Amino acid sequence: MSRLSPMPNTKKLFSKPTHLAEKATLGFITLIALWHLFLAGRVNLSVDEAHYALYGANLALSYFDHPPMVGWLNSIPLLFSHSDTALRVIPTLLFALSNWLLFKISNRLYPDFSWVGLGAVVLVNSAIMFQLLGNAMLPDSPLMVATLLVFWTVLNLRESPAQTTHSFKLWLQLGFWLGVAALSKYTAITLVASLLVIVILEKRWHWLKEPGLWAAIVLTSIMLLPVVIWNAQYDWISILYQLHHGTHNDNWDWLRVGQTQLAQLGVYSPLLYIGGLMVMISSWKAIQPEQISNRLLAIFALPTIILFALGSGYEISLPHWTQLAWLLISPGVVYLIWQHWQKKWLRILVILNFIIMIPISLIMNSQLVTPWIPFNQNENIVQELQGWPEAIEQAKDIQQQHPGSLLFAANWTQASRIAWYAYPQACFVTDNSFDQFDMWFGNPPQGTTGIVIVPSYESPPKADGQPGNFTSCHLQATLPILHHQIEIVSYHFYVCQNFQPPKFGGWAGQLPFVKALP
Repeated sequence: MSRLSPMPNTKKLFSKPTHLAEKATLGFITLIALWHLFLAGRVNLSVDEAHYALYGANLALSYFDHPPMVGWLNSIPLLFSHSDTALRVIPTLLFALSNWLLFKISNRLYPDFSWVGLGAVVLVNSAIMFQLLGNAMLPDSPLMVATLLVFWTVLNLRESPAQTTHSFKLWLQLGFWLGVAALSKYTAITLVASLLVIVILEKRWHWLKEPGLWAAIVLTSIMLLPVVIWNAQYDWISILYQLHHGTHNDNWDWLRVGQTQLAQLGVYSPLLYIGGLMVMISSWKAIQPEQISNRLLAIFALPTIILFALGSGYEISLPHWTQLAWLLISPGVVYLIWQHWQKKWLRILVILNFIIMIPISLIMNSQLVTPWIPFNQNENIVQELQGWPEAIEQAKDIQQQHPGSLLFAANWTQASRIAWYAYPQACFVTDNSFDQFDMWFGNPPQGTTGIVIVPSYESPPKADGQPGNFTSCHLQATLPILHHQIEIVSYHFYVCQNFQPPKFGGWAGQLPFVKALP
């Protein structure tokens, strides 16, 4: 097949678009960002969004389950507004920036195919997971930007003369972006593994003699001090949580691994998943320039894939945990398709992929805009994103009928939405697992009366008088949430008596500061 004339291989991340592919990509990214901003006020915050919004409202050096970057970023819009729309502006901009960085990296790695960057951006945005999370503030949002900038800086270092002023500045840039990544999510440790693999495979031992490398290490370490100080204050609970998370099950099971992989196949599309695995597996005997590019992408993508594949044997991994890996490998998939486009079976596979994904995307996005599909009860795909503000107003009315009562939820996922939409009122969690809510709110006094909000897809509260439960509960009211005369979800409000504070077990229950909690 004939190749298109290459786009100029500029190393500038931001310049006036000149090539048609650049203009088309910029237009596409802008359209996606505008769509995300339109959706921003149409649905309530997801469980994770609400949880991290509470981070922003309760600023700290770090948090129980994640480093602080997501909370620090959320604190910015909270200076002006507590609306769902405001909280989704920064993640929308971060995702747009990630798309642009992906485009620039793609064209730099594969300069003989000027449309590879646009192809990668389109492929990523056709995946359900990226559509759902493109305007959601998660730790992955700043992590994606920081990782792509780490990758870009590594490309510059590979081409920079050793021990020069320019290389020293590049090392400091690398240290800074590694620091941002580490402040975003603990899985940024995989970036260190990737850098070590590059040194070994490309025999860049001279990097170890670079003063800039050690300056970068110092800079990253300084940036991580908030996490270190916070953990030292709380018996290293966040580090211990990450070490225990996903490994508490004694039985490692291939079935859980298979379920995790099938979920990724569905939410990232068969084309990106299968093509990505092919690129990652086949790229290690690198001879040609495009093979070296594939290998670089694989070096940064595989550690995340391997980490969560192994962990999923203990506990099924959530699909978005590998989001970064599929983003990184997408340029290699597009270039592989272009190289072999003359093969009929490949063209059929690509066409079938988009025949499947486009209708699913249209249905999903229309359901987000206005729920119209009459799903069976508790099967609506947007049920968790509707009705929380109304439910909180109903709960407050019930609280007035029961002076001194407090808001409760069965677990942290429900508590996230309740605590956010009832902010600054506290929400107490009735289970015996230690989490961020116990650090924020502690335990209410024994014998407290609670208003327990239970969405229809969850179980009623337990009332057996055991630790973490009440001695009695009765259903006070039910609030159905309707759209187009379709019940999307309903909220049940229980008035419960005589709360018994939980007793924290396991590794967290043994920590001195947890034992000291009232």
